[in-house]
Amino acid sequence: MQPLAFSPLFAVAAVRHRMSSRLLDGFDEWWQTPAWWIVVVAIAAVAVWMVRRDAVELPRPVAALLAALRLAALAAIAVAVLDVQRIAEHEIALPSRVAVLVDTSASMSLADGDDSTATRATLARQFVESSLIEEVRRHHDVSVWRFDADAEPVLRVSGTTGDEATLLEWPARLEPRGAETRLGEAVLRAVESGPAGTLAGVVVVSDGGQNAGVDPRSAAAGAARGDVAVHVVGVGSETLPANVRVADLVAPARVFPGDRFAVAGFLQAQGLAGERVRIELEERAADGEAAETTARVLDTVEAVLGGDGELVPVRFDVAGLATAGRRMLAVRVVPPSADRSPADDVQAADVEVVDRVTQVLLMAGGPSREYQFMRNVLERDKSFAVDVLLGTATSGISQDARRILDDFPASDEALGDYDAILAFDYDWRRLDPAAQARLERWVAGESGGLVLVAGGVFADAWLGDPRSATIRGLHPLELRRRGDATATGDEPRRLAFTREGREAEFLWLEGTAGASDALWQEFRGVYACQPSAAAKPGATVFARLAAADGDGPIYLAGQFYGSGSVVAVGSGELWRLRVLGDAAYERLVAQLVRHVSHGRLLRGARRGRLIVEQDRVPVGGSVRFRLVMPAAGPPPTCRAVSPDGMRTPVSLATDPARPGTFAGGFVVSREGGWLVEVDPIATGDECMTRRIQVQLPDRELVNPRLDRGTLSRLAEATGGTVGFLDAGGAFDDVVAAIAARLPDRSRRDYETGAEDLRFKRALNAVLLTIGVGCLCLEWIVRRLARLA
Repeated sequence: MQPLAFSPLFAVAAVRHRMSSRLLDGFDEWWQTPAWWIVVVAIAAVAVWMVRRDAVELPRPVAALLAALRLAALAAIAVAVLDVQRIAEHEIALPSRVAVLVDTSASMSLADGDDSTATRATLARQFVESSLIEEVRRHHDVSVWRFDADAEPVLRVSGTTGDEATLLEWPARLEPRGAETRLGEAVLRAVESGPAGTLAGVVVVSDGGQNAGVDPRSAAAGAARGDVAVHVVGVGSETLPANVRVADLVAPARVFPGDRFAVAGFLQAQGLAGERVRIELEERAADGEAAETTARVLDTVEAVLGGDGELVPVRFDVAGLATAGRRMLAVRVVPPSADRSPADDVQAADVEVVDRVTQVLLMAGGPSREYQFMRNVLERDKSFAVDVLLGTATSGISQDARRILDDFPASDEALGDYDAILAFDYDWRRLDPAAQARLERWVAGESGGLVLVAGGVFADAWLGDPRSATIRGLHPLELRRRGDATATGDEPRRLAFTREGREAEFLWLEGTAGASDALWQEFRGVYACQPSAAAKPGATVFARLAAADGDGPIYLAGQFYGSGSVVAVGSGELWRLRVLGDAAYERLVAQLVRHVSHGRLLRGARRGRLIVEQDRVPVGGSVRFRLVMPAAGPPPTCRAVSPDGMRTPVSLATDPARPGTFAGGFVVSREGGWLVEVDPIATGDECMTRRIQVQLPDRELVNPRLDRGTLSRLAEATGGTVGFLDAGGAFDDVVAAIAARLPDRSRRDYETGAEDLRFKRALNAVLLTIGVGCLCLEWIVRRLARLA
């Protein structure tokens, strides 16, 4: 995306110069300037009297000449003492400004009518792209802002100079993607930006769903104090159409053939409280065009719908899926006749049926607590097979594991038997360069999953060893030795999750994001963290240690490395989660191992591997994925398929270090099931697809109606106008009403520039010449007139 070409906020209309005296300007008392001039006049009078007394016998013209020469020399000295300076003053034209704030929170992705493509965001963008900008820019500079959890300008157009913005993609910046609506903060930011007194008004285009940040009433008071009217344009409906939808679907990512498992669905209804509906769980063979026609109903339940916006859970107990492979499970609600939107009656998720256990290698510098607890969790879970390589082990030791290794696997084939490696404060100097290169090939080329848990025993040693460069390259962080920074504390520090961390399902301690966040809040935190300079390009920071400035040390981070996945943990203290209950810790360990080993499920696929970083993201989140082809070549065509079937091309970036590996990503703008679709690589292959579930964030889901009251109060408190948009309606009346109420706030100011040093040097030279010349000439005249 090309950078924004913002027009200037002011223009220099003219430049003028003024003369001033540094001496006189420095006087503080009223009497100092008159006293100065009295002294000057007195000195001049004395000089004239003395010349007159000396030249009493000379002709009058000669006496007058002597007096003039003396006064001219004294005048030059007086001007030099005054310290005269020449200063430039810039006349600055400050244009009148109007800020247009467009709501880009997730609730704007909703459609209020029968047409599921006519979302609130689409209507808002059409309004801004209509005659609004052209009409307002006749007399004002226009800036368009997007706001949700934060606010930023995406376009500025100058009305005074006629400058056009060059960012052609700016409408795409108005796609809904925020997990919160901070309307009050957005208004305050717009009011406080730019030169004071030039903001003619703020235009807000929103559904008014304020759910975080500064209260709009406080923002209205701030705007009113600045004499700035807020003109409101409401988008959406107060009475949502009768509808029932499958809001979410929770299913295990991996199951074993024949094993029982549970699937949970969540229904949300509007205007259908008390209605009884039937919900079906379907098994579909694959994500293809014929997937729906091959559906097989596994189970059926009935549920009573709740009040508007209330989530109603439904549970299915599946006896098991018989054969290995990828399946799609879909929860479908059979809607009542009053349902107005059938497009959201289904949610689907991919489930991998695997007929083998996950092979895990635990590598530890010593039997730390984290190592022991994780080993016990994985050993008890029949879906994992655990081998152990202990750096401090001696011959004949006993460990609760399948095998105890004496050395790192000596060949690519032996290492290829493992799906995931968990390293706990391992001394990487024990691996020779060939073994390190073997590990790097296993991660990058064989989709291996690597978890690096930092510790305080061996990290400083191997980080300072140049032979460990390969391991440092695998790490998602630029690590520093603990001796370079404080890494421990006397009090625990909580984990502050980033947006990506809150969205990462493998870090959830409960089945939903909200319940998981609540449980993480109960966790007191950790005491140590391996220092790092920064995350590497392309890495994802999941959590930091909490800090007042929000920039604490990185504790959890991950990255794609070739076709594999690497996750780094800042210290071996996740075992402290057991204070919340064994179930929370056991869930995290199992999800972490399955997350990093996800790519191994597709190992050996003839047509390549399509690896998605997350299967579930919120509206506005980014879907990132990797495509690994069996041989180097040009990238195939890739598309993102939205819930309504719209296909959008996705560009693939080549990994220069790994031929045949490509990275891609896109932003999901609405809820529902999305697909990543890749064209066949070879003749006879099928399209590779991966399904992503996209949900509205919790806060945006609670009350998605148009909040007419909040918007109206915001406008009335500031003296602004109120208008509401209807799909397919004309915008001209709303635009005209706003434009008529925007006063011209343009003005001209003067800004004092720097002193003209060239003029100062020239003036001093002239004064010196006049003073010296007059005195020399007076001396010559006196000699000729035979005066003493």
